[in-house]
Amino acid sequence: MDFSELLIQTLINGVLIGGVYAVMMLGFSVIWGVMGVINLAHGEFLMVGAYITWVLNKSYGWEPFIALVVVMPIMFIFGYVIQRILINRVIERPILISLLVTYGLGIAMASSVKLIYTANPRITETVLTGYWEMGNVVLPVTKTYVLFFALVMMIGLYLLLQRTRFGKSVRAAAQSKEAARMVGIEIDKVYALTFAICIALTGAAGMLISPHSSINPFMGVTWTLKAFAITAMSGLGNIPGALMGGMVLGLVENLLATFVPGVGSNIGIISSFILLVVVLVTRPQGLFGGLKTQQEIR
Repeated sequence: MDFSELLIQTLINGVLIGGVYAVMMLGFSVIWGVMGVINLAHGEFLMVGAYITWVLNKSYGWEPFIALVVVMPIMFIFGYVIQRILINRVIERPILISLLVTYGLGIAMASSVKLIYTANPRITETVLTGYWEMGNVVLPVTKTYVLFFALVMMIGLYLLLQRTRFGKSVRAAAQSKEAARMVGIEIDKVYALTFAICIALTGAAGMLISPHSSINPFMGVTWTLKAFAITAMSGLGNIPGALMGGMVLGLVENLLATFVPGVGSNIGIISSFILLVVVLVTRPQGLFGGLKTQQEIR
């Protein structure tokens, strides 16, 4: 494979993983934008979704992509309960309180999964394997389907927020909670449903990574950092920006891993840090809309 073919292959791999990054961070971004809560347990919710997929795959032989019909409802209910019992109590309090609460929640979730399933890496099996060949360049079948499902979920969330009455309520609550209450919007209900939908989406992202990446109870921190980095580039609740931010991170990771000797796949976490620092220092408004406050959800 010559340099041009290697570059094309690297770009393809970056785009494929970028779609997963985008759908992974949407729940983090929307929760932050609507409720003002920075969910440090975001990666652990993704981890739980991945483990549910693995259990269905290992114990019952379910295809990971079909497992979405179980993963998303379970994570929706889980998110709704967590919001009502825990998150709802810290929304009005200083942001440090929500950081500590969600950080503790993440540790509790990771430790619980470790007690049940140990810390051994796991991976789900899928029948959608192999490659589509285009000369010397290949298109991985699994990651292509992953990108397809990620795009479908992103489009679904976009339509929900932009074209439905509930979506208008979410955007109104994000812009002005007091004004939303004055026109009859039940803020507590909107918050609970928004959090539940975002957690369902995050759990689905866990399913999407499980066929091609190993999962373990302590994987959450890495994914939370990636969500921070993409949010810095895309802005809160900015779905088109999330897709572009995810693509940028995916491309940067794959280009560095391919063309910088000695770094390998561990470059992912370093790339997230580098992008986060560079964007915040050189372009605080972000590459695709910036870090909006919860006053503006797109």
